[in-house]
Amino acid sequence: MKNILKLSALAVALVATATYASASPFPPDTIQLGSYATGWSNMGNANTAMNFAGFDSMSNMPTSGVGNSFYENPSNVWSAALPNSTWVGSTSTSGPVGTVNPDFGFYTYTTNFSALMPYYSGTLSVLADDTTAVYLNGNLLIPAGALGSDTHCADKAPTCGVVDTVSLHGVALNNGEMWNTLTFVVQQAGTGPVGGVGDPSGVDFSASLTSVPEPSTLMMLGTGLLGSAGALFRRMRS
Repeated sequence: MKNILKLSALAVALVATATYASASPFPPDTIQLGSYATGWSNMGNANTAMNFAGFDSMSNMPTSGVGNSFYENPSNVWSAALPNSTWVGSTSTSGPVGTVNPDFGFYTYTTNFSALMPYYSGTLSVLADDTTAVYLNGNLLIPAGALGSDTHCADKAPTCGVVDTVSLHGVALNNGEMWNTLTFVVQQAGTGPVGGVGDPSGVDFSASLTSVPEPSTLMMLGTGLLGSAGALFRRMRS
């Protein structure tokens, strides 16, 4: 009977400790992000408009620069824009409607946002034509998809027709006054001639992130709970 009471007491203690440890002096911070063109409404998103940072015909490494991005109508060629976002491109004619085929190569877009807490979890969804690599603060989150036959856009995600969603668990962000930067390097390989029609290029993304406890805090909690359980079981056996 005493052992049962001790186990019950331990269970209550574990639940109480876990609840206390997961509590924060601040409520969870949720960040909504989404792509939108220069001069467009942010649609409630916490990030800046997509900046067209430059073009490189050969290298898939992100370029650095400041330029406008443009709204693109997906028509029935691309998947509809994700929630709280629009498709964007490097020119007003790079989308499926009234296309003037852009040069083959790699187009870099960036957007910035701030965070109140150091760690977040959530999801990021992306669409692109032909495909895109996605970086967070310089770290690769999503590699570019394999182009394959490239009859429409990339055969492998990210593509322009099927939403590619990835889960983010405990990602470290710059909190306070430092910006966080999402970078998209969009590949345009193309099947049509540059300056022709029918070979658009663009990118669209949406994300939702919620702050989570610091990983070291959770590790210390787990170590403490295991130690308490071990001590109790040793006492029960002696």
